[in-house]
Amino acid sequence: MLLEVAEEWRLKSETPGYLYVAVAAVIWGSNGVIVNLVPLNAYATAFFRVLFASLTLFPFLLFAQREEMIKVAKAWRTMLALGALLSLGWGFLFQSMKIIAIANAILLNYMAPVFVALLAPLLLNEKIEKVTIIALAISVAGMMIISYQHNLQMKIYSLEGVLFGLLAGLAYAGFIILSKRTVAKYSSLAVAFYSYSAAILFLFPSLINVNLSLDLTSWIFLFILGAFNTGFAVTLYMKGLSMIKAQKAVVFTYLEPVSATVFGFIFLAQQPTIQMFIGGFLILSAGYIVASK
Repeated sequence: MLLEVAEEWRLKSETPGYLYVAVAAVIWGSNGVIVNLVPLNAYATAFFRVLFASLTLFPFLLFAQREEMIKVAKAWRTMLALGALLSLGWGFLFQSMKIIAIANAILLNYMAPVFVALLAPLLLNEKIEKVTIIALAISVAGMMIISYQHNLQMKIYSLEGVLFGLLAGLAYAGFIILSKRTVAKYSSLAVAFYSYSAAILFLFPSLINVNLSLDLTSWIFLFILGAFNTGFAVTLYMKGLSMIKAQKAVVFTYLEPVSATVFGFIFLAQQPTIQMFIGGFLILSAGYIVASK
């Protein structure tokens, strides 16, 4: 009886955590729509994303985690490295979203867990396991299926968009590996803030020769992308992550490509294809295998 009560209490206490992670993932699924609606190049869009995200997080951290901010600032070299990886990751992802279907770009980015498993033996001295090799084979098969886009006139390989999607996943994998050690020492939100701030420095040159005379709607979209989709959603995700196991959180983040498919269909008339569903299923399955091993 006591065990049943304890289990019921545990499930109730974890429920908000699942909800927070799920809501964050659904919010992230709308990123691609904004990227395609704003008339800026991928890297300039990424710049304003991190700019508005930093401005959103700063007041909260200043009042609630001032000591943590001072503490994390001492690890400035690591923050610069995280910012560089973040700049590359979001720049590549946004570029991919402008070339191929949003959901496809996000699914390719979700090869990051497999890349992490492959890079971990080299960078973290972890032994590579058989399950990692299996997951890699599955994800590569999914990637090849997704890259094969069906056109009414002919079938073509969207290699450029696929390449940017894979590079985004690789950069994200590097970010995960580096932040794995960092977050263990410092506040995750403070690390996020400094990573965004460092990314601002790396992405600033992308504004050279860029016309910033955007209409009000575009600026609102950019603000939403940074303040709400990044600053708020990341805070929500971090809160949820503190309440549930990381491997369970990973499963719920798979709502992102699902919501991206819905948003892309509603706002950009991007029709989901059989290739997308099959390839996406393989990539997400590979990520789940790696995360739950």
